[in-house]
Amino acid sequence: MKPIFTNLGTGKSASPFRLTLFFLIPSLIALTAIFLSLIAWESKKIGEDEISELKEVSRAFFEQIMVSRTWNAGHGGVYVEVTPDTPPNPYLGNDPHRDMVSTDGRRYTKINPAYMTRQLSEIANKTHGYKFHIVSLTPINLYNAPDAWEKNALEEFEKGKAAEAVTVYKERDGKRAFKYIAPIKIEDPCLKCHAGEGFRHGAIRGGVSIIIPMVQYDRIQSMKIRRTVISILAVGAVSFLFIAAITIYLSGRLSRKIEKNIEQKKLAAAVELAGATAHELRQPMTVIQNLVTLFSERLKNREPLAEEEMNIIVDQTKKMNDVIKKMLNITSYKTKDYLRGKKIVDIDGSSKGS
Repeated sequence: MKPIFTNLGTGKSASPFRLTLFFLIPSLIALTAIFLSLIAWESKKIGEDEISELKEVSRAFFEQIMVSRTWNAGHGGVYVEVTPDTPPNPYLGNDPHRDMVSTDGRRYTKINPAYMTRQLSEIANKTHGYKFHIVSLTPINLYNAPDAWEKNALEEFEKGKAAEAVTVYKERDGKRAFKYIAPIKIEDPCLKCHAGEGFRHGAIRGGVSIIIPMVQYDRIQSMKIRRTVISILAVGAVSFLFIAAITIYLSGRLSRKIEKNIEQKKLAAAVELAGATAHELRQPMTVIQNLVTLFSERLKNREPLAEEEMNIIVDQTKKMNDVIKKMLNITSYKTKDYLRGKKIVDIDGSSKGS
């Protein structure tokens, strides 16, 4: 450790640059944490909005499907011409009115709501990419058997615990897809075909499962997230520059104030050290001064000098030398009371050799 007066003579206050870093680095860390949290929150919000939008789209699809099914069921099925893509429905084989022939010999077959739904799904899948199908816990057509997630949803519908269900999953190609399912409830037109199966009005017959690819939605979501990140980073950069400018200005003022305080402390320490030096050296100097005056008188009178008096001078000189040594070995800063409430450096307490 350097002697204290060396520190007082060469001590420097913290530079404005260091003060700026001292305040700016925590601010940067705090701003980074805040903006990362904002980005994470906004990304989550965009994802939730995407699911909400897909849910609304699916509900609209479901309502249109149900309107078409109700129209079909209200007519007891509709007839279309038999083609390779529309063969007679084997699950209506017991219906004596399944097939008919026109007067010109053209063959027609009945399309019930379930058959119509399957054909509409095939068209939607080819033209728009989404698909839907009927699912039931007791399917007549195995094509309508539910998967594990759909089965669980249908059971929840029958228990009255849910009115709809949604999920997001990855298809075989690794792309995300949104699945929506809502229950099919028996209405009056449906009883024309299902009354014999024991169903009543309002009973749940199954559900319509709708699958929408999320490729386009995910692309839009990514664009929104990028715009959000860029906006937040721009705001963050401006905020950081503003904080940096304020910090630099305040750091300069603080540094100048610290330097002024250090100079004042240096002056106070120098005064205290001077007072201590004067205090410690005053007594031996006074003794030596008195003896020198005495010796001067004796020399004028040609009187001999006493050995005892010479020894006193030597002792006082040693005391002065000890004080100087202690001053050269000061390693700490301790004070003691002096006259009239003033303080001086405690040389003995501050010296390394004490």
